[in-house]
Amino acid sequence: MKRTSLTYAAATMAALAFATPTQANDFDGAYVGASVTAGFALADVVDWEGSAFIGYNWDFGNNFVLGGELDLTMNPDSLWVDDATITTLDARFGYLVSDNVMVYGRAGGGYTSALGGSYVWDAGAGVEYMLHNGLSIRGEFDRVDPFEAGMDTQLNGRLGVVMNF
Repeated sequence: MKRTSLTYAAATMAALAFATPTQANDFDGAYVGASVTAGFALADVVDWEGSAFIGYNWDFGNNFVLGGELDLTMNPDSLWVDDATITTLDARFGYLVSDNVMVYGRAGGGYTSALGGSYVWDAGAGVEYMLHNGLSIRGEFDRVDPFEAGMDTQLNGRLGVVMNF
């Protein structure tokens, strides 16, 4: 009887280990991902972009996560000019709302190849939801402002998928 109880307890614990959501520390470490972006200029023009990104997050405890992210966005029909790329390096400041949901802000700068090139600054906010096995999805809004005169501010809505390591 005692052996059956131990077997039952071990089986229950194993089932719960696979059934529970990912832990908060799953947002800690390296990650890569891709996103699709709908971009809007202040002139009400819409374009579509694709991005690839790589980053690293540090979990500082008390639900706070700090990270850095390098993003490469490709746009065959940019709001600024045909076939532009934007590369940014951003700091990310996150807060774990639950074990598998992080809200975050981001800010940084970079460069765009559009119209002969311009440095840009960007800032945004988003939510990332950890699914399982290190896979998460995220949605965010950001603003990209070129320093070059005559180039419009770009507002973006992004949906992405992330693989955390």
